[in-house]
Amino acid sequence: MVDTRSALPVDATTDPVQLVRGPVDALLVDFLHARERDLVALDPRLAPVVRAVASLVVTGGKRMRPAFVYWGYRASGAPHTDRLWHTAAAFELLQTFALIHDDVMDRSDRRRGQPAVHRMLQAHHESAGLDGDGAWFGVGSAILAGDLAFVWADELFDAGPIDGGDRERARVVFTDLRTELMAGQYLDLVLAATPDARLEQARGVALLKAGRYTVTRPLQLGAAIAGVDPRLDAALVAYGDAVGIAFQLRDDILGLFGNPGDTGKGVLDDLRQGKRTLLMLTALDAADRTQRMVLSAALGNPDVGEDAARRVRAVVRECGALAAIERQIDARFDDAVSAITGVGEPARSALIELANRALFRRE
Repeated sequence: MVDTRSALPVDATTDPVQLVRGPVDALLVDFLHARERDLVALDPRLAPVVRAVASLVVTGGKRMRPAFVYWGYRASGAPHTDRLWHTAAAFELLQTFALIHDDVMDRSDRRRGQPAVHRMLQAHHESAGLDGDGAWFGVGSAILAGDLAFVWADELFDAGPIDGGDRERARVVFTDLRTELMAGQYLDLVLAATPDARLEQARGVALLKAGRYTVTRPLQLGAAIAGVDPRLDAALVAYGDAVGIAFQLRDDILGLFGNPGDTGKGVLDDLRQGKRTLLMLTALDAADRTQRMVLSAALGNPDVGEDAARRVRAVVRECGALAAIERQIDARFDDAVSAITGVGEPARSALIELANRALFRRE
């Protein structure tokens, strides 16, 4: 097998993410400054909410979803255009909404190396000397902050220079992906509360919550703007689902083995929330009785500490689950590359490089 993971050299001119990051970030900064002016004009006390949203947007993010929108468009053979930036940036605001609400649901304290939005707004409650329960104020305010990001994603989507049939096709995909995201988030909560959860259930959640939302639908969104080609759509779905599931598998690994300095969030969150990830379910299936007791004792325990997490990591390695998931990631990378054999350059090389970054990252 030819190693295609270095098919696209990464530099200032060919980097498939940097090509998108610059214009998308500039658009987001200008848009959020305008929204802050609007809200402060309504009432200056609204400033902490919009600033919390903006802080999450501008302080990090891999910008993978906007990149997949752009390269889905280019995969059609269409030339470069600047008319995609509003659509791509809207995806980043949608991701911001999802992260804010996800951190509330998972009771996560940190995101992208800083306090999660509900913790930021809790701190504002305390520093402003407001009455009542500061933690609950932070949760309620974060829900509203996420809702604002969701509304702003729609506003930015509609503000782009895309009209007619292109807009209609893109809007259908945008609606579908948001519905799937909500469905995946709910099913993730259900999965965490299901003691006898099965691998096929976890795969379904991973496909909805991560795979389709992160890779497949952004690609289809870009391709929809270029026009509808059933053969290209099938190739992008095959590529996107393979990369998307593997993206979640990597997330599962980083959630247990990652360095908080790289990931920007705590590594005990998944254990404390009882996440039945594909990695954890694979380990539970492969573990012997003693090993399974170690995993079960930690899974869903809100007081689990680093010592227990170390024992869990040891079991996940020793029972072969970690190696099995790494093999699955490698296999899905190969499947993704095979799926886009017919895609022309430069899109094919860009998509290979994006798959490489998504699947073999450390953050």
